[in-house]
Amino acid sequence: MTAAPSIVGRLAVPLTHDVTEWDQAARAVGLRAYECKASYICGAMREFMQASGLNLEKEYHLGALFMALDATELLGRVVSGARHPTNRRRKGPGELGATETLRRGVKYLKTPQATSLPHSPQEYANLRNFAGHGATYLAQGVSFDPDSTRLLLQHLAHALNTMWDDPAVPTKLAAVEIHPVYSEASGSRQPVYVHDVQEHLKKHRPGDGLLHNAWQEDHDDIVLLDNSSPAVTGR
Repeated sequence: MTAAPSIVGRLAVPLTHDVTEWDQAARAVGLRAYECKASYICGAMREFMQASGLNLEKEYHLGALFMALDATELLGRVVSGARHPTNRRRKGPGELGATETLRRGVKYLKTPQATSLPHSPQEYANLRNFAGHGATYLAQGVSFDPDSTRLLLQHLAHALNTMWDDPAVPTKLAAVEIHPVYSEASGSRQPVYVHDVQEHLKKHRPGDGLLHNAWQEDHDDIVLLDNSSPAVTGR
């Protein structure tokens, strides 16, 4: 008797791209290709979010924002079915660069919720470029606050719990270009994240039970940080 699919596989459809690669990964863990790929995506998002939370705990706010925006970019890839550009000057159908993919993720998160995000998609793209390229340039006087990252993580957790029931997601997930990473333990080669996510989903929702999750608590204080301050740079 085949086990019922987990929440990430309820609306499973046949993959339309990278089929051989994900068929191989799925056989290693005994899942359908779609559910294997979805579990991998879920696990990667959880790791980015937990890493962001750990940075927040240590008051490395720039690192926390960067990891949260990496999770947002991954979300944007999934909900847009993005493929990596093969030509930097001329993108083909479905091909999106990293910045546009991040914008798509922010737009998906900015659907109506209790608390809106404080920055526009382009502002988040500018902040990620600043954080991800050696803090090289951000206009003078531009500030962001730790509460911004906390809200971003809250929105990501909500999306991680609800995106699997979005009828627009399955066909996008079936096409998105994401390649599995493998690990080998006790002679068994398996895609990372998948087993742990499947175990997690037996008792919890995809976005629940995250480590380093103090950002889930409500805070009334908002601290503005200059982009050259020690709290941002870690110095």
